Amino acid sequence: MPTYRTSGVAATEQARAGIDITSQTESLTISTNLAASDILEMVKVPAGATIQEIILSTTASLGATSTVEIGDGGDTDRFFAAANFGNGVAGLVRLGVAGGHGYKYTSEDTIDVRIATNATPATGAVVTMTVIYTMQ
Repeated sequence: MPTYRTSGVAATEQARAGIDITSQTESLTISTNLAASDILEMVKVPAGATIQEIILSTTASLGATSTVEIGDGGDTDRFFAAANFGNGVAGLVRLGVAGGHGYKYTSEDTIDVRIATNATPATGAVVTMTVIYTMQ
């Protein structure tokens, strides 16, 4: 049975200098109802960061019909346009297929959750975001 390798694992491939991968995870406990257009600033990213992945999860429902956007100060839905965290259950979304992957920040910013529809979260709902990015 043959073995197939990417160039990244080939025996002659050297470690790539000058690229650092970093992840940051932050959580926020929601203790009040949220209105449409409320912003949850979740993770600060430095100038020069290139986004590789974003994972957003909740430990409980944010309300029956709650949807959120994932973006930043320049584009509220740069990474995800309509994640549904309603219907009475916890949820998890990852970076949208076409959205924002490889976006490089030229100045420091925060990656945010924008409430798109009113949210009535379960008591003590925790929103957690993990951002994975590279620095070159």
